[in-house]
Amino acid sequence: MEECGHLPPHGTWTTLERLAAQPHQTEYVDHGRGVHSLRRAPRFAIGHRSYLVQTAAGNMLWDAPSYLDDSIVGLVNALGGVAVIASSHPHMFGAQLSWSKAFGGAPVYVNARDQKWVPVADPVIEYWDGEIEPLPGLRLVHVGGHMRGSAVAVCPDGTLLVGDTISGALAKDWVSFQRMYPKHLPLSAAVVRRIVDRLDAYEYDRLYTLGGDEIDHDAKGIVHRSADAHIRHVSGEFDHLT
Repeated sequence: MEECGHLPPHGTWTTLERLAAQPHQTEYVDHGRGVHSLRRAPRFAIGHRSYLVQTAAGNMLWDAPSYLDDSIVGLVNALGGVAVIASSHPHMFGAQLSWSKAFGGAPVYVNARDQKWVPVADPVIEYWDGEIEPLPGLRLVHVGGHMRGSAVAVCPDGTLLVGDTISGALAKDWVSFQRMYPKHLPLSAAVVRRIVDRLDAYEYDRLYTLGGDEIDHDAKGIVHRSADAHIRHVSGEFDHLT
């Protein structure tokens, strides 16, 4: 198991067949601006949110659901299907090839720095680094942090999909930056600064996380304020208060 992974005491392996036998439904939300989210209920694994981004050139499935059946595939088809698939980091690789197969071998974009975590080689996988534009106006940007190849998706409408690179917080209008979520270990000041500096090249006012946290206004300002506070605290500026 890689160092950011975690298996809780009640955790266990499962199969698509076992999941299909359990009563379930898909939680679907239209967030506007062509961004839609999908999540299985009841939740399993980490219960993450997946996102479908609609563009004039086709749709991107981001952090694909770990489960698929005729019902959820039908829902995605009703929204225009899938032209490309991409993940924020390796914890989301689980069912991406199954989703590709369901949509005619849609290309699956994987950051080259995380190639060692790809469980099965397949011709549909396209490795990338830096920044790419899998669909016109839709950018995948490598930022690192949570994992070496961690990436974000910058949507044409000003929405930022961040996976686990940035997470929500209990405080309103705030975000956090963590290396290991189960252990609550934060990212260093230098890495947080690098992430924010890379994001500064793009305009965004909304932000959606893997866990379902939503910031629907002033997202760039909130990221900056949160990052500045994070950097000051982990750098020891406030140690005299502890």
